[in-house]
Amino acid sequence: MDGAQKVKASGLLVGATDLSNIIPMSKTEILEQLPKLTKTERQEIRLKLAELDGDDWIDGDDPLTADEKALLDARLAAYEKDPDAGSSWEEVESLIRARLTPQPSS
Repeated sequence: MDGAQKVKASGLLVGATDLSNIIPMSKTEILEQLPKLTKTERQEIRLKLAELDGDDWIDGDDPLTADEKALLDARLAAYEKDPDAGSSWEEVESLIRARLTPQPSS
């Protein structure tokens, strides 16, 4: 394998020293390749997209109302004041499962 080829080692692409051999991919080709990536590789792509997009993921066509922002701010302040005040995921899951489990009739 020559130095211009991409070699996969520990999840990293290495050895791409000759950039003239890189073939551009269309959006369609990229989307077709996504399912072939490992979970770690897809996570790397998500992080890069989040870095590139910044706050663009926030829906500018449907912004929060002043009341919604106030509610979120109040809940965040309550959490910051006492982060242990709520229920753990295990407790919430247990309650939900108990409600969904059919009870034997008496």
